[in-house]
Amino acid sequence: MAVDVPRSAAQERRTARYEPEAASVRAARRFVEEQLVALERAPLADDAGLVLSELAANAVLHARTPFEVVVVAVGTDEVRVEVLDGSTATPLVGVSVGTSTTGRGMVLVDALATRWGVRPLETGKAVWFEVGGARAEGESPAEASAEDLLAMWADLDTSPTVVVHDVPVAELLAAKEHVDDLVRELQLVALDPALLERREAEAPCEVHLARRLDVATRAFDAARVQVRSQVVRAARAGRSVVDLELVLGPDDGEHARQYRDALEEAEQLARSGVLLTRGDVLGRHAAVLQHYLDEVVRQLG
Repeated sequence: MAVDVPRSAAQERRTARYEPEAASVRAARRFVEEQLVALERAPLADDAGLVLSELAANAVLHARTPFEVVVVAVGTDEVRVEVLDGSTATPLVGVSVGTSTTGRGMVLVDALATRWGVRPLETGKAVWFEVGGARAEGESPAEASAEDLLAMWADLDTSPTVVVHDVPVAELLAAKEHVDDLVRELQLVALDPALLERREAEAPCEVHLARRLDVATRAFDAARVQVRSQVVRAARAGRSVVDLELVLGPDDGEHARQYRDALEEAEQLARSGVLLTRGDVLGRHAAVLQHYLDEVVRQLG
C-alpha cells in the first residue's frame, strides 16, 4: 500500500493506493477514518468509513484492479472521498427484498452520503461520495439517476441478441440478491490467502467451487449487469413482469451454461450447510433464474 499525505494542510488532499485483495478493504477504511480525524472532521469518520468499505469491497470483488482512495476536504465541514479503479462496471442502487446480506451495499451508500456519483476515466471509473454539510430538501444523494449511470455501458450494441419475455420481477430480483450473497461469499474465499488456506483444509469442495464460480461469474458479468439494471428499473416502476433484452456476444451462451451449472452446485452446498449463505431462499425462486439462463443458452445456440 502506498500512501501520499501532503505536508501542506492547505492542500487537504490525501491519497492511498491498494492492491485488489480482501485485506485492502479494512486498510482503506482505516485510512479514510484516520484522515478525517486529521482534517478535524472526526464526527464524519464512522459514516465515511462505512461508505468507503462498500466501495472498496466493490473494487476488490468486481474491478480486480489496484484501486486508489482520495480524501479531500471541501467547504467548511464536508469531505469528499473517491475510489478509482480500472473497471467500467457501474454501481447501481438496487431494490432490496430484505433477505440479501450484501445486495444492499449501494443502498447504504445512498443513505449515508450527502451525495455521490460516478465519473468515467480513460482506464476505468471513479466512484465518489461526500459526507457532511446539508442535503437540499428533496435532493437525492446520487448525482445521476440509475439510467444516467448505466449510460457508461452505452458502448454496447443497441440491438438485443437475446429477449426473454414476461419474466416475473419480484421472483428474479429475490433470486439475484441471493445469488449475489453466494457469489460474494465465495469470491471472498478465493481472494483471501489466509482464508483460502484454511478452507482448503476444512472444505476443499468450497474452494473448488469458489474458483469455478468466480471464473464463471466474471465471464458472464456483462449479462448479469444488464439483467440486474432492467429488473431494478422494472421494480421501481411497479411492474410485475419484464421483458429482458440482452446484448450478448457469441460466447455468452457457453458462459451462461457454465454460470448456471456453477450456481446449481453452489445452491447444493448452501443447502448442505457448508456455506454461510442460506440455501432455502433461491429454492423458492430457482425456476425463474434457471428459465432466463436456459433461454440465453438456447437462443445463442
